Amino acid sequence: MVKLICYNIEYCEGIQGRWYQYLNLWRIFFPPKGLDQKIVDALRKIKPDILALVEVDTGSIRARKKDEVQFFEQELGMKDFVEMIKYPFKGWLKFLRFIPILRKQANAIISKYKISNIKCHTLNKGAKRIVIEATIYCPKAVTLLLVHLALGRKTREKQLKELIKIVNSIKNNVILMGDFNTFNGSCEIKQLLKMTNLKDSARLHHHTISSTQPSCRPKRRLDYVLTSKKIKVKHYEVLKYPFSDHMPVFVEFDLR
Repeated sequence: MVKLICYNIEYCEGIQGRWYQYLNLWRIFFPPKGLDQKIVDALRKIKPDILALVEVDTGSIRARKKDEVQFFEQELGMKDFVEMIKYPFKGWLKFLRFIPILRKQANAIISKYKISNIKCHTLNKGAKRIVIEATIYCPKAVTLLLVHLALGRKTREKQLKELIKIVNSIKNNVILMGDFNTFNGSCEIKQLLKMTNLKDSARLHHHTISSTQPSCRPKRRLDYVLTSKKIKVKHYEVLKYPFSDHMPVFVEFDLR
């Protein structure tokens, strides 16, 4: 069994999603001390084999100049990782890559398995366009795709169409995961599921709660782990972690 967690940690700023907390702009520069360690301590209890992080700081003043991805890798005894700044390389938005703090905002995959065939896809629309592609062997090949989609619905629709093409171009079994920002509900991914070989296992158990945001009172499902149909998902759960405005998705799976 392989244990996977996908978690938007919101740069360890410690907001649980109450509207007034977003007004505390000081958290951008001075997040709660030791919050990353609290997340690590919680994750240790589950012992994930794969950890996908959305909104992780790779070494700005906010993270006290340490790469949070490397910190999680070392603290959890992982063996490999890939991290990518979330903003595009080309176009006018590339200037975000040169602004302090913003230039260290990334998404990452950390793994106990060796990561290979790393690719970076850049979607055509949206401020957050980077899609991380990475392959692991557990023991069969599985290609991981990590995304953080746009806030605007029309832009998300275009991004999802591009994701369909990316998923269908991959020969391996695929796990597509991340923060999809589907504020209008999971109906937004209906076409994605229809046009690919992916499945949504959120209803695996009748008691499963699929809402992930805000963590103080979850009412929206923004975070997903979608898998190829040959990947047998044994367990799907949204973990009740209070460390971010999102709650993480935990999945256990093996290959048929």
